[in-house]
Amino acid sequence: MCAYRPPSVRNFKLFIGELTAEAAAVHISLLESKKFENENEQYWSEKAEEADIKLEGIRSERILNRHNRLAIVSLYSGFDLYLEEIEAECKRFGFQWEKPDKTPPLEILEINFTKTPLNRTHFRYESDSADYFRLLRNSIAHPSVAAKKKAIEYYNSKKKSLDYIQKKYNMISAPNEPNSLSFHDIKFWCKFLLDFTEQITRLLEPTEQMIFNSIPFNNWRKYGGDHEKMRKVAKSYIRSEYSYDLDKAEKIIETFYDSLA
Repeated sequence: MCAYRPPSVRNFKLFIGELTAEAAAVHISLLESKKFENENEQYWSEKAEEADIKLEGIRSERILNRHNRLAIVSLYSGFDLYLEEIEAECKRFGFQWEKPDKTPPLEILEINFTKTPLNRTHFRYESDSADYFRLLRNSIAHPSVAAKKKAIEYYNSKKKSLDYIQKKYNMISAPNEPNSLSFHDIKFWCKFLLDFTEQITRLLEPTEQMIFNSIPFNNWRKYGGDHEKMRKVAKSYIRSEYSYDLDKAEKIIETFYDSLA
């Protein structure tokens, strides 16, 4: 049976694909430009002049380092939007959403989970890793001494959790602490967040009744009393909107549709 995958997680997956492709293209391009720099120290200045731009003091290695850091910030922005979108979806389903003041985003999600993680220990490792990712982003976007210190201290205190995720993805060169970021960190966090958001989404899966109630039957009034047509359109809607397979969609319709007939 296909897992519950609403628009929030599908949108985030598209974002990850675009970010990964762009980060890889920039990385490869800058590795190539480093070769030209070895032959010509004025490489960037001359290239900039061709584009009618004045540019001095640029080195490919420095751009690589900055790009890796900014990609982490962009990635977290996408993750943050996912968190907002999944919360909005849950509220539309009618969740009694609890959001205590001054509570971190991931803890708010856990408070509202409709299911229990299959392995609580492993989920804690993953949550710890996601929290480190948040602090890592903060140390880049708000580069104060305190922010960087907090990220490094958390990184060191959660090595068991981070090592678990590292082994899970068979990564050797990531994740790293804030002073040692590389392109491998971008790949690592993209892989991790793709799986982590899928897991969060499943733990916030609404009831079948909620799914049924979300179907916009009023949009299909043109079918009038053609209940067979309405059932068919409703099943298609469930499949396209939530990625359930045909059997699951049919089960939901057969269970709850009679009240509308």
